[in-house]
Order: sequence, then C-alpha cells, then structure tokens
Amino acid sequence: MKEGFWALRRALLRLTLLLTLLVSATAGAQRADPDAGKHLLREYAGSDNSYGLIKSPQIWPQLQRLLGRELRHLQANLDVSGAVDVVGGDLSVSGNAPHQGMVEEAVVCVNTYNLEVSAAIYSKGVVTAYSRSKNYDDLSRCIKTWITVANSERRAFLRQPRNVHMVAGGR
Repeated sequence: MKEGFWALRRALLRLTLLLTLLVSATAGAQRADPDAGKHLLREYAGSDNSYGLIKSPQIWPQLQRLLGRELRHLQANLDVSGAVDVVGGDLSVSGNAPHQGMVEEAVVCVNTYNLEVSAAIYSKGVVTAYSRSKNYDDLSRCIKTWITVANSERRAFLRQPRNVHMVAGGR
C-alpha cells in the first residue's frame, strides 16, 4: 500500500511540474516585447509603408483573427491610403477603395503600448468596428476619432466650422 501511495505522489508531482512548465511557457509566449511598440513607432510613424505595418508579424495575425472573412473587404478599403499616422498613441492606417471615398473606407489602429490591433470598415453608410471588446467605450481614441470623421462625411475638413476663428501668426 505504501508503494502505491509513493508512486501516485511521484506521478502527481511530475504532472504538477509539467503543468507549471506549460503555463510558464505559454505566459512567456504571450508577453509582448516592451520595446516592440517603440520599434514599430520608429519604423512606421510618418512613413508611406502602411502595407509593411499591416503585414508585420505582430499585426497581420491579429487582423486575421479579428476580421475573418471581412479581411479582404478591409484590404480593399485601404487600397488608397496615405502615410502611417499616430493618433492617440496608436499607429493608424486609413484609406478608401479606389474612387470610393466616403463610400468604402477603413482604418487599422495599433496600440503601441501592448500591440493590440483594432480596425473599422465604413461601407455604404455603416461603420463596423473590430476589437477584442464589444463595448464602444473600450475602443481606442484612434478608432473613435476615425469613426467621428467618417460619420461627418469629411464636412469638418471641407468647410470652416462657425465656432472656429482664424488668427494669422506674426511674420
């Protein structure tokens, strides 16, 4: 009986050790490199390489998981895009489908602190946001700003709002 007890105890200790190693390895694999966001900022902020940012190994798999079959729609709506911006600390890529501005548009935002990716598609008047959270309040400022501009149909950029007064600087 004692031998059975010790054999069971050794087996449980081995199992505990194995589970501890597996949990440690998994936690290490999920921990983001603290300098990865800084590296992405230095490499992409202000550059025209939006494709490189989106296809980077830290970003592309997240987009695939978030958007699933809608990833092609996002890509089509980013076909005409400008430089990579920084909005609220996030790297931001926005654009539209060719000749479809204000009809088919999209944005991808990358949090430079934790590399969390979020995206949104504006299609025929409807905005669909893709994020880990389903709560609008949890969306990044980058996504919320883009949604505000998309919903305004760019009016704020085309016409000076009545409450904005211009003052020319001294020369």
